[in-house]
Amino acid sequence: MNCDEVKRSLQDYVTRELAPEDRRVFDAHLVECGECQRELALMTAVVSTLDHQPVLEPRPGFSEKVMRSLPRQRVFLLSPWWSLVLAPLLAGLVWLFRGQAARVLEAALSRSGLSQVTVPTLSLQQAGIAGLAVVLVGLAVAVGAGAYAWQVYLRD
Repeated sequence: MNCDEVKRSLQDYVTRELAPEDRRVFDAHLVECGECQRELALMTAVVSTLDHQPVLEPRPGFSEKVMRSLPRQRVFLLSPWWSLVLAPLLAGLVWLFRGQAARVLEAALSRSGLSQVTVPTLSLQQAGIAGLAVVLVGLAVAVGAGAYAWQVYLRD
């Protein structure tokens, strides 16, 4: 056992929590090392002093008083109902950008030598309707987020 190992297990040695075999190796090291003997004496003094200190019981209501004096933490929690708003928003975004995603996928597949993918195209009217749907769903998300944040976070 070297000095670093002794210093790491010093507290366990003093409090008699060290295994008997480790204790024998520890004792063998102490016979030869004056520095570790001094560390042991210091740790023994600290543990002995702490063991002889009286344990004070707090006054009734002390814990409650401390808890009331702490600043209140506010947590913004997401409701499970968010999935009802986010699912259509994500679906709208996927539908709107399906052409671009298909082109990227087609390019990746052609580079890898795999089969071709047909790329659907959007008319200007379809793209406008999809964009309007995404904006409306995004507006619903913003309103819902604002109302939920006010209820959970700001109202307190």
